[in-house]
Amino acid sequence: MENTLVTTPDRKSKLKQLLLKMQQGLLEREPQTKLILLAALAGEHVLLLGPPGTAKSELAKRLKNIFVEANYFERLLTRFSVPEELFGPLSIRALEEDRYNRLTSGYLPEASVAFIDEIFKANSAILNSLLTLLNERQFDNGNRRHEVPLISVIAASNELPEGEELTALYDRFMLRSFVEPVSDNAFRSLLCLENEECDPDLATRLRVDELKEVQALSAKVTLPSDVLALCEAFRKYLVQEKIYVSDRRWRKIIKLLQVSAFTNNQTEVSVYDAWLLPHCLWEKPDQLEGLIKLYKTNIAIDGDFQPKRSTNMLAAWEDRLEEDRNKKCQATNEKGELLYIDKSGKQVVSKTSKQQKRDGDGDVLYYDEYNQRETKNTRGSYGKNEPVMVDIPNDPYVEAISYSSVHIEERVRQVSQLKGDISQFLASLLQQQSLAKEALYNHLWADSSIFPELSESLQTAIQQTERLLERADKVIKGFSELPRESEDLEPFDDPQEPEVIEGELCD
Repeated sequence: MENTLVTTPDRKSKLKQLLLKMQQGLLEREPQTKLILLAALAGEHVLLLGPPGTAKSELAKRLKNIFVEANYFERLLTRFSVPEELFGPLSIRALEEDRYNRLTSGYLPEASVAFIDEIFKANSAILNSLLTLLNERQFDNGNRRHEVPLISVIAASNELPEGEELTALYDRFMLRSFVEPVSDNAFRSLLCLENEECDPDLATRLRVDELKEVQALSAKVTLPSDVLALCEAFRKYLVQEKIYVSDRRWRKIIKLLQVSAFTNNQTEVSVYDAWLLPHCLWEKPDQLEGLIKLYKTNIAIDGDFQPKRSTNMLAAWEDRLEEDRNKKCQATNEKGELLYIDKSGKQVVSKTSKQQKRDGDGDVLYYDEYNQRETKNTRGSYGKNEPVMVDIPNDPYVEAISYSSVHIEERVRQVSQLKGDISQFLASLLQQQSLAKEALYNHLWADSSIFPELSESLQTAIQQTERLLERADKVIKGFSELPRESEDLEPFDDPQEPEVIEGELCD
């Protein structure tokens, strides 16, 4: 047995060749071949759900052909199937000797790979023995329990199980796949398809001891935090959708992920190995789409793909810049006197200006001394009337606050530091985009068809991050261009923003 945790290049190359062999002559069955072979490597079973005539039994036969000297068993169950059909007939000679033994040669207890069609038609007479055989790899023959050489069972059904007695059987199939007829795009290829058998060279085929080695070494593959977080996201979603998944099933899912990573020459599970999760967690086919969408969303958008903290901080700095730009204080003349603007637009030092009073119609008023009243007439009975003058408040003459170099430079420093964080994040996105393409196209098991969607999402994140950098540059430039105090004035060192108090000098 190898001491290294990483599988050998020869093994990965062999598995890749076997996958290609299994896929030859089949149309649109790449996901199913990957699921079936991976399940066999992990010692798990696969359920293929779909209408008749969609190559389900052919997939099982091809799995048998990739192993050295593997026994194959196939059976179609009905409501009236009896245990003898699966486990072998009773031995007449043993019965004559008062022993209850089955002749299992050529039946399921001695098979390496088995295909059981219409699995959910199994009745109670078959069910208990079948469950033990699937889960423990053991078979009770008479009063003795025997180990069986079973590698994997491929089960098929046209319908979902009905009745609680079949729930345990349904749960034994870790990987589930809905097999549809070929699409319209592949229909013409189907009509012209030539029969190609899956018959790998003997040297390429897998041995049983290789499976044991893979399973033992895969257990040492580690689980990083992003994969654990992804599993938690799926568990939360399952609770919301009322999809029950047992703790035992979660443990077996982790085993599958570790086998996927190990056979792909990885020392830890990646989020790309986790493409298996949707295929392990659905109970009904219509749930699969939502689970796949959840997977794509989490690896492409959520988590570290959005710099939310940096975005929020940058928005806060943009608000601060706007505040600094809009800060005003009342100007003074060379003598330090506060300046005001009178109604004619001139700068003055007085708070008020004299202005002739007007009535409600806007007409100027004069004072008639003889009649002791205000009037619109310029002349009274005994001479010229005097204009009625009143004090009108002048508006303070305000100008933008000048900031100290310390204030401005500190603002620029902090935003520049934030820009550095955003730049680092952009670099990680670009690296992620490059690694994602390499990882998906070189991965043995991952569904490479998700790359265009993942790449698009990453490209969107990259563009958003580049826009953040542009905004950061504008903020830095904006702070740099704030009005500065004259060198002969005492620098403004207060970290708090100065208050603007009308009619008083600004700090």
